[in-house]
Amino acid sequence: MSKFVVFFVVVFLGISCQQLPPEAKFIEENKISGVIKIDSKIESKCKGFLFIIVRSMDSNQPLVVKRIKNPSYPYSFTVSPADVMIESNLSLFKGDLILHVKTSKSGNPFEDGRYCDSEAKILKSGISELEIVLNNYRE
Repeated sequence: MSKFVVFFVVVFLGISCQQLPPEAKFIEENKISGVIKIDSKIESKCKGFLFIIVRSMDSNQPLVVKRIKNPSYPYSFTVSPADVMIESNLSLFKGDLILHVKTSKSGNPFEDGRYCDSEAKILKSGISELEIVLNNYRE
């Protein structure tokens, strides 16, 4: 019985000590995290859904769109290559990226008016402690 237990422990330790795949390292090195706040002058108008949108500098097509229902602010967030909507675009989540944050009362990120948004930020992936402020109200 004790030989079986020792064998099981050795096999388990051997499996658990395997190196992570390259994709895991890429995801960890290129994640972006921070906090989203609201300008107190427009806070009452920014209810509903929050959208965190990340684009490559080379394309208008979003790489990542995160949708959060009724978040509490300040809202801590993390986006990474693991959140990319189309797997073949995984490698685009590096270098200069554009991050934009907006709200929507209906849950539709393409509303024409009555939403709050932030200034688009150009940033390098792998950044942390980023602060985004919802400071614009669009009629």
